[in-house]
Amino acid sequence: MVVAAPVVAVVWLVFLYGILQPTHRGPTATFWNRGRAAVLPTLDRLARRLRLGYAAYELDDREYAGRIDAPLEDVDTLLAAYGFERMPLSAWKTLSDGRSEAGSWARREHPLAERQLHVMLFRTANGAVDCYAHEEYNAFHPRYAADHYHGVDYNPPAGCRELQHLLGEYLEAAEPSTVE
Repeated sequence: MVVAAPVVAVVWLVFLYGILQPTHRGPTATFWNRGRAAVLPTLDRLARRLRLGYAAYELDDREYAGRIDAPLEDVDTLLAAYGFERMPLSAWKTLSDGRSEAGSWARREHPLAERQLHVMLFRTANGAVDCYAHEEYNAFHPRYAADHYHGVDYNPPAGCRELQHLLGEYLEAAEPSTVE
């Protein structure tokens, strides 16, 4: 992955920021999550079987930043208003209660910033959205792509604090929910 990660980063960077329109990174670009849901779990099983890496993993409670009592579409719009963009270059995330992510977003100063705030969204049974976060190296930066993939300086507490600082008025402090 040391060689592949920078190549993947450059391909996605050129694709998302050089070829596609900015709307493909915004709240209406819900096709990314459907595509990731269809491909990444299978790709993960294959990659693990061949010992090539991973494409999916389970989050733990230390990444839980809070709940927003609003429909997913409203949370997507809110994140976009705060400078977040869809994050298609991300492993598929699940929770211990069986839920799969409903959205993946990242906020960075610019496409080649060193670090990013990554937020993963999970629907609750009552229509709210649980937000999980971590701060990490930017997956699109070729110099840091391998560090990103290997979780170097992966920081859930910093990500949760940063998201709470940005969206504190919207985030309810709650325990991570289970399937309700």
